[in-house]
Amino acid sequence: MNPDSADPIALSAVLPNRVGRPPRVNLQLIVDAALAIGLDRVSLPMVADRLGVGSSTLYRHVRNRDELLRLATVKVALERRLPTGVGLHWSELAGRYAESLFESLAREPLVIQELMRGRLGPDIEVDYLEPFLEAMSQHGFAPGEGLQLFRAIGMLAVGAAVAATAQQSRASGGEEGEAFARALAERPAGALPRIRAALAANVDLNAGDWKTLLRHLLSGVAAARGEILPCAGAVP
Repeated sequence: MNPDSADPIALSAVLPNRVGRPPRVNLQLIVDAALAIGLDRVSLPMVADRLGVGSSTLYRHVRNRDELLRLATVKVALERRLPTGVGLHWSELAGRYAESLFESLAREPLVIQELMRGRLGPDIEVDYLEPFLEAMSQHGFAPGEGLQLFRAIGMLAVGAAVAATAQQSRASGGEEGEAFARALAERPAGALPRIRAALAANVDLNAGDWKTLLRHLLSGVAAARGEILPCAGAVP
């Protein structure tokens, strides 16, 4: 996804109009600079330095760092669009949508924080919910069924992104299975037998396995509709 694909009009609508903006810098450039720097470390002086302007210039467009972060996370959210494709099975469209949501959240974990704080609500969600419902309606989904699928995909992708972010933060400790093994090594040999049995079965504990769970979800939806998913699979 291209960060420049987000609608600058949608972003500018988040803020009240301000006068006296210099022509060299606009809100879109400021947000793009923040994303390029990284939302986990960005500051207004860093953005000003990247754009070659004084910090005071930025305050004509954003009030503070918190507002800048919110605008940047809104842009990341707006980048998420329903993939299109002629002749695709509904499950493939749904799978590609889940992938785009996961990538947006995993790339910028602050978007997850904004979701948890309730700052990214229906006012943004409706912009990609309506196209999703329209796409699903062409495959026989009633609006309510499409909405249920949309929310189920969202819950799975958000959870997977949280797990991937946490796993990346613990990357120095090795794979998730290794971390479990170390934790168990600190317990008595006979303790936690069911966890030991699960690990012995070579269950994939890595965050990347979320697509298997997505396939199970879509297979369940298909079964409820009296269908079988295409053999090629529903997830990219």
